Amino acid sequence: MKDFEEFDEFDEGQESLDFMPYVRAMLQNWKKIVLFSFVGALIGLIIGLSKPKTYTAKAVVAPEITTRANAGGLSSLASLAGINMNSLALTDAMHPDLYPEIVRSTNFYIDLFDMPVTVETKDSLVHTDLYDYIVNYNKAPWWNAVLGLPWKVLGSVKSWFKGTDEFDDAEGHAHVDSLRLTKQQEMVVRVLSKSITASVEKRTYVLSLKVTMQDPIIAAQLANAVIDKLQKFVVNYRTEKERENVQYFEKLYDETRNEYLESQREYARYVDSNIGSVSKLSQVRQQHLQNEAQLRYQLYNQTAQNLLTAKAKVQQESPVLVVVQPGIAPHMGKPSKVKLTVLWFILGFFIGAVWCVIKYTSSEDGEEEAC
Repeated sequence: MKDFEEFDEFDEGQESLDFMPYVRAMLQNWKKIVLFSFVGALIGLIIGLSKPKTYTAKAVVAPEITTRANAGGLSSLASLAGINMNSLALTDAMHPDLYPEIVRSTNFYIDLFDMPVTVETKDSLVHTDLYDYIVNYNKAPWWNAVLGLPWKVLGSVKSWFKGTDEFDDAEGHAHVDSLRLTKQQEMVVRVLSKSITASVEKRTYVLSLKVTMQDPIIAAQLANAVIDKLQKFVVNYRTEKERENVQYFEKLYDETRNEYLESQREYARYVDSNIGSVSKLSQVRQQHLQNEAQLRYQLYNQTAQNLLTAKAKVQQESPVLVVVQPGIAPHMGKPSKVKLTVLWFILGFFIGAVWCVIKYTSSEDGEEEAC
C-alpha cells in the first residue's frame, strides 16, 4: 500500500511539470529575444566579411600494391573474413599507410616552396612561387593582427635586450636548412601543414588528398603537385637498389668495353707485324691473343646484357600511382556569409531564450517577470 502511495506522489510530481510559464516568459519578452537574434546575425555577418574565403581541391589516388605471390582462392576467403591479404604480402617498407606521413613531413613541404603559381591581383597577373604567395598574398582576418599584437610587442622587447639574430631575421627561401628554419620559413611550413591533409582508406589503400587555399586555381595546382611529388618519392625509394645496380653495370660495361677494344687492337697489331711468319712461337702467341680478345668480348657482351636487364628492372620496379580524381579548381568557397549569418541568428535566439528562462526561474516570487 505504501508503494502505491509513493508511486501516486511521483506521478503527481510528473504531472505538475509545466513548461507554459517559461513559454509565456519568452513571449512576454520577445523583443529582447529578437534583439539577441539580430545581434548574433550581425556578429555572423562581421565574421563572414572579415574572414577570407578558402577553397578546397580534392584528389584521389590509388597506389600500386606489390605482393610476393598470388594467394589465389585464399585471398577471396580472407576478404570474406575482412582480412586484407595485400597488407600481409608487401615486399618493402613503403606501405601506403605511410603516404600521409610522407606528405606531412617538413622536407616534403620545403620541396614545394619553388612551385610556380600565378596570382591574380586587381591590376595584373603576378607570376611567383608558392612561398612568396603564402608570405605576401595570403590574407588573414583582422583579429589575427589584434591578438598577435601583444606577442609582437613582447618579441620586440626581448630582441631589444638580447639583440637580433640575423638567421631568424632572414627572409625568403633561397637558402633553406631543414634542421634550422627561419621564422618566416617555419610560418610557411605551418600554413602548408594546415592546408594539406591526406588520409588512406584502410581496406583499399586509396589515398584521399585535400588542399585548402585562398585561390581555387592554386589549390588545384598544389593538389596535383603533391601527387606528382609523392609519386616521385615512392619511385625513388622503390628503385633505389636497381638504380645503384644500373650505375655499377654502366661502370663495368665501360671497363669491359675498353679492355675488349684494347685486346682486339693488340691482336690486330701482332697479326699485322707477323704476316708470313711460320714460327711456332709466333703462332702460339697469335692464338693466345685471339683467345684473350674472344674472352674479353664475352665479358663485354655479358656486361652489356646485365646492363640492359638492370635498366629494365628499374622500369619494372617503378610503382604506379593511379590518379583516380585529379585536383580540380572548386567553385564554392568557405565560409558562406549567408550560412554564418543564419547560424549566428539562431544562436542569438537560443541565448536570448535561455537568458529569459534563467531570469524567470531565478526570480524570488516565481512570477513571470520581465527580462
